[in-house]
Amino acid sequence: MSLLSNIAPNTSASSIGGMIDTLYDYVDFIEQGPIASLPQSLWGTEVAIIGAGASGLAAAYELLKIGAQPVVFEASNRLGGRAYSHKFPNSDIFAEFGAMRFPPSGGLFFFYLNQVFGLTERGPFPDPGQVPTRLYYENRIIDWPTGEATPKDAKFRAIGQAWSQFSNGLWQPLQEAWQRQDRDRLRQIWQSYIDHYKDLTFYEGVRQGIPHWTDEELNAFGALGIGSGGFGPVYPANFLEIFRLIANGWENQQQFLPFGISTMMERFYHQSVTLPSGKSASLASTEAIRYRSQVTAINWHQEQPQVTWCDSQGTTHHQCFPAVIVAIPTRAMERLGLTLGGPGIPVVNEAVKVAIRNLHTTNSSKLFIRTKTNFWLDDPTFPQNIQTDELPRGVYALDYPHPYNPEDNGVILISYTWEDDSSKLLALDKQERLQCFRQAISNVSPEFADHLQPLQGEDDILCIDWEVESGYQGAFKLQYPGQDAHLHALYYQFQTALSPESDRGIYLAGDAVSWAGGWMEGALTTGINSACAAALRLGGQVRPGSPLSQNPNLYHSGDRRA
Repeated sequence: MSLLSNIAPNTSASSIGGMIDTLYDYVDFIEQGPIASLPQSLWGTEVAIIGAGASGLAAAYELLKIGAQPVVFEASNRLGGRAYSHKFPNSDIFAEFGAMRFPPSGGLFFFYLNQVFGLTERGPFPDPGQVPTRLYYENRIIDWPTGEATPKDAKFRAIGQAWSQFSNGLWQPLQEAWQRQDRDRLRQIWQSYIDHYKDLTFYEGVRQGIPHWTDEELNAFGALGIGSGGFGPVYPANFLEIFRLIANGWENQQQFLPFGISTMMERFYHQSVTLPSGKSASLASTEAIRYRSQVTAINWHQEQPQVTWCDSQGTTHHQCFPAVIVAIPTRAMERLGLTLGGPGIPVVNEAVKVAIRNLHTTNSSKLFIRTKTNFWLDDPTFPQNIQTDELPRGVYALDYPHPYNPEDNGVILISYTWEDDSSKLLALDKQERLQCFRQAISNVSPEFADHLQPLQGEDDILCIDWEVESGYQGAFKLQYPGQDAHLHALYYQFQTALSPESDRGIYLAGDAVSWAGGWMEGALTTGINSACAAALRLGGQVRPGSPLSQNPNLYHSGDRRA
């Protein structure tokens, strides 16, 4: 998502450590060394991990370092999940189908990227206002010069000023508390926001906070925000879920990775670690990942969780593990039967089942093309970002540098949409979409539209609809009003490891169970949560100050079921 660029404050949540909802510093914990120690007799103990996305890979990587043996079940034939750099045919240049822009406030993400994997090259993402931008609203063309706070339009300038006044009024007390490193004050302020906004939609919160806005101004804000992306598709979401973008600094100074996010996923797989025995190994060398292995059920069997899966040959297998990490979207968790009742001992409690069933997951679609050249660089009058209220909601011209793009091709994300704007496209194939998008863009910039010719025809049109992708059924979690209590149950589920009498050895991970749905930081931090829980379950000694020490009563978000 990129809705608040150019208006969110520059100070990030990382100054006190962690996100506003946890105030826990994962970097401080991880950089001190292995998460736990295992007795030598337990070296090589297998831990099942379902899903080879960012959270599953981070958990596997950290468990390997303590001497456990991760066994990662991946239904597809690739790593990364929604961290997915999909290459164009016969080319090394790619389209980022999932995660594509990364804020510096993602502390754990950049710790792994920079300090662990040495991937330091990056540039600014071409967000609206960061590059020459053109808006198209109700058949009017509006320019937004590079570096200016708002577009050159009185209406959107006024909308931007009103929104900034309201949102900064909420942010300023948090910022002051962070600068003073006043944890108690931060908790007090955020709790007051939870109390006030937890049951309000984003639309209702804006209506309440900017009461002088007319229906037309709310429509304009819904269509294009202040020009940086429309809020309309997420108006039904919880107000706090959108405000978290500001509170955590996720929309600030977003970075673009020219090597592609899949490179980071490969590093988790291939990077060697030093085992407790002193030898070196990697997830690749231990053949940790079982590709094309579709997990179909998790049950409780003989005092252990049992995983049932189907291999690439169609053969069904059953195996018990002392610990299982489920690092997949909640809709995939539901398909595993985690929410079902019936005979036998349940593997998760009822509050977690309710959360898995009910937490909202967004739709999202992207369409990319590869062009012969970076044509927008040849003419300073061309926009590099276009935002419209038509079918192609957000258009981004992506400039991959020469080492990663030896033929100097262009890559254009012609349409990035969410929710209803994504659903409008599902019945159209990629050629039909491109035709519609080109027609709309020609009204904004005919010269730009003329260049939207895929280099090798249909093969150079890449499209993804996460709503219909098997194993995902959506792009990212985005809570509705009243759902913070559900997420609380999911996020702290890993702490069942602290209660041996009720622990079932099954721990949930992924951005869908985090306070950062749709962001890599949420995936990575919950991967560390689950790895620590699994280490404790195996009989390891987890380092003091681990995520297991987080206080589930830091905030109160409503009634919670036992």
